Amino acid sequence: MLYLLLIFFPVTMAASTFILRRNSGLVLAAALGTVLTQMLLAVQIPLDDPVRFLGITLILTALNQVFLFVFLAIGAFAFVAAWNLPHGANFVPVALLTLGQVCTILLLQDPFITTLLLALSGLTVVLAIVDLPVGVSALVGTRAIAAALKYLVLMVVAMMLMYIAFVLTDIFRPGEFLDRVSPARFILALLTVSFALRLAIVPFHTWLTDLVDYAEPLVAAFIITLLNTTSLVVLILVFQNFPVLLFESVEILWLMRLGALISVVATGLLVIAPATLRRTVAYLVLYNCGMVFYGLVALSPVGLAGAIFGALNQTLAVMLLFVSLALLERPDGRAPGVVRRDLLRRWPVAGAGLLVSCLALLGLPPLNGALSHMLIYQAAAAHGWIELLALVLGTCLAGLGLARMATERLLGPSEDMEVAEPLLLGETELDRPAVRKLAPEPRSTAILTIMLLLLCLGIGIYPQPILATIDQAIQNLAFIRVL
Repeated sequence: MLYLLLIFFPVTMAASTFILRRNSGLVLAAALGTVLTQMLLAVQIPLDDPVRFLGITLILTALNQVFLFVFLAIGAFAFVAAWNLPHGANFVPVALLTLGQVCTILLLQDPFITTLLLALSGLTVVLAIVDLPVGVSALVGTRAIAAALKYLVLMVVAMMLMYIAFVLTDIFRPGEFLDRVSPARFILALLTVSFALRLAIVPFHTWLTDLVDYAEPLVAAFIITLLNTTSLVVLILVFQNFPVLLFESVEILWLMRLGALISVVATGLLVIAPATLRRTVAYLVLYNCGMVFYGLVALSPVGLAGAIFGALNQTLAVMLLFVSLALLERPDGRAPGVVRRDLLRRWPVAGAGLLVSCLALLGLPPLNGALSHMLIYQAAAAHGWIELLALVLGTCLAGLGLARMATERLLGPSEDMEVAEPLLLGETELDRPAVRKLAPEPRSTAILTIMLLLLCLGIGIYPQPILATIDQAIQNLAFIRVL
């Protein structure tokens, strides 16, 4: 019963909030209550206790429970931030429906149904990309529509490749035809391309940069944190259910690591290149995705622990990043199109949140991404110093790009200082226009930003509880023990 409530309760609440979507305050309060209720339900579900329902096995493992709580917390943060940040009229229903689908994916063990749910979640979030706030008479921009269509097409392609690979694994019998070439390499190639599309690994990354450029920051954060991380969990499940694909393709696994290394170095070069603020932060997210993917395909306990821990840290850092970005983009009375270079002085909380989140994505101590990066570096060192140098080079390039962005947009001198001019002959103070007063940062969103910032710092200082859970879960993975 608890499993069904965890799956269907957010779906029913999504339908209710869709009907009441014009009352934004009530809808956000209902969504926040739904997420808190989901957390209470998840606590009561026993771990590693499988249940059969209509021929489908549902089980909640310790690792999936951690991801489930992180996803629900991300949803709660998004709904709190939506009180003051721009979002579409259907953002809350779409977010609740997506949370229901993600909860189902984390409970399932059937790869075929999981594939369909991943595709369905991709179709669902497209509605949020092209959404507009209530009462807006303008049409959706052509670039936003183009970004949504690109995301839709690529996710459908990823789903088709994944489904074909699972069909082949279902009919594949290892050692049945000794005189023929094993199809394990082809199946593994299909799965690699499919998940590389979903995880935005270079050169399959353009959908993410367009999404960050043209979608609302909350929508981009929700898609990247939930769907990308869920895809990583599903890929681990695939390796666990079909370890024979790895055993018969050990000699070509270095190609997967090479692709991850190229992704890290290429995104580091992209961060250095001059770009807009949104495009730069998108490249930093891509860099971290490449690091996480390398830790996964390193296929070692240390690398897998770094990848899982990095994926969890990425969800928090990306949410902090896009909440801060949305605060920095709030109008402050200047003419449209004017580029500000003192964002940290003008919006101190949002500016600090942007810097901290970017540094967390780079793995700078003592933030939450530091330990995951160290574990991934250790896994790379086990495969040779060349791979370690490639990762370090990508990190250094991304760090230089972050320094450039901070110098150009965050750390400039204050632009609000106005020089008092002497009064003209016959002029009084009343004849002059009133001094423009800049609105402060919204209190609730500023508090949320500080909470996320402290959470990133706290996990970085004391990561042992989460890391212990990850290590215990990795010990139960058969493909890691054999490899």
